Amino acid sequence: MTALSGTKPVVIDLAGEPEVDLSFIQLVESARLYAGAHGKALTLAQPASGSLLDVLERAGFIETASHEDALFWLHKGSVQ
Repeated sequence: MTALSGTKPVVIDLAGEPEVDLSFIQLVESARLYAGAHGKALTLAQPASGSLLDVLERAGFIETASHEDALFWLHKGSVQ
């Protein structure tokens, strides 16, 4: 959250497709809510893939994704 206190956009870079679990998704979702409420920019450097995409699918995030969720996690509908 410290990065979101500045004025620069925050980009989460998951190059190399690290192993993640549901707690990572929860942390990122919390950061997204904070960023949105405070007029900050938070993005992923690349669309979700590998274990991140697997966890999103297993947790039901992909099936129930809003337009904004699809933009954030999958980069669908807009270039990030």
